[in-house]
Amino acid sequence: MRTNGRPPTDKPNVADSLGGLTHDAIELAELQAQLFALDVKETTQSVRTALILAIAGVCAVLGSIPVALIALAHVLIEQLNWMVAVSYSVATLAGVVIGVALLLTAWMRFRSRAVTMKRSREELSRNVAWVKSSLRRRATVAPPMDD
Repeated sequence: MRTNGRPPTDKPNVADSLGGLTHDAIELAELQAQLFALDVKETTQSVRTALILAIAGVCAVLGSIPVALIALAHVLIEQLNWMVAVSYSVATLAGVVIGVALLLTAWMRFRSRAVTMKRSREELSRNVAWVKSSLRRRATVAPPMDD
C-alpha cells in the first residue's frame, strides 16, 4: 500500500520538502523580478509622452503667467476700458485654464499607459497564492514528528 506516492514505512523528509519549497520560492521570486523589470521598462517607454506633456503643461502655466497674460491684461485695459485689477485677474485665469487643460491631458495619457504594471501585480498575486497553497499542502502531507 502506498500513500501520497511513498511507501507507508518511509518517513517524509521535512528538510527536503522545505528545501524544495525554498528553491521553488526563490525561482519564483527571480521570475517575478524579471517580469517587474520588463514591466518597468515598458511602462517607462509608454509614459514618456505623458511626462513630456506634463513638463510642457507646467512650462506653459509658469511661462504664460508673467509674459502672455500681462499682454492680455493690457489688451483688455486698452480695448475694453476695463479696470487694471479686473484685466489682470481675467488674464491670470485664462493662463491657469490653459495650463490645467494641458496637465489633465497629460494625466489622462499617463493613466491609460500605466496599466502595463498590471501584469506584474497579477502574477505576484498568483505566486503568493501558490506559495501559500504549497505550504498548506506540505503541512497536511507531513505527519507530526515523534521525539
